[in-house]
Amino acid sequence: MNTYRLIDILSANLEPARHGQFGRTLIVAMVTGATAAFGLMLATVGPRPDLHSTAHLEWLAVKLLFALSVIGTGAPLLLRSTRPGLENATNWALVLFPLFAAIAVALATLLLSRPQAWRGMLLGANTVSSAHCLLCIEFFAAIPLAALIWVLRKGAPTRLKLCGAIAGIVAGGIGAAAYALSCMSDTIPFIAVWYGAAIVLCAVIGGQLGPRLLRW
Repeated sequence: MNTYRLIDILSANLEPARHGQFGRTLIVAMVTGATAAFGLMLATVGPRPDLHSTAHLEWLAVKLLFALSVIGTGAPLLLRSTRPGLENATNWALVLFPLFAAIAVALATLLLSRPQAWRGMLLGANTVSSAHCLLCIEFFAAIPLAALIWVLRKGAPTRLKLCGAIAGIVAGGIGAAAYALSCMSDTIPFIAVWYGAAIVLCAVIGGQLGPRLLRW
């Protein structure tokens, strides 16, 4: 059999590719992971008891805005990272913009506050708030990250570490959104430092898992 005959056989009965199917599957994985993360939060730490008060609802909106902006900027780039030829166009400035914006607002807040108040603003409501924040966000992000990696294995990523890192960022955003309902610390510096650190750690974990789990 010559080469041209082989090409004819392989190209017979081709069906058009469904470009939107993978994107919809990715969205389903994100929604499923988010549902699991919120369920895990309710089953473990639970929402803060005074969440219904107006002041805390406003802070919840701030925390959710930060987390959702991380998800919103990361998800389109995650989809792009699975398409050969588009993964090199990843704009890290866009991916990290929510974190940079939060840090900028946090610095402005600290500069406008008394230095004596900085410790409480940075470390949170009590001495264990920062560690609790890191552990909870990582814990709640585990299932979303697993769901995203499972879907990404069906794609064709070529830069596996990059793809895994962006998946970690998106999963970290989902974990942060779940933790926001339980978080007792209501300051911008705390959100920027500890939510940001948890999401970056998720990105590092995702980047390490990518070459191992996304190989094809």
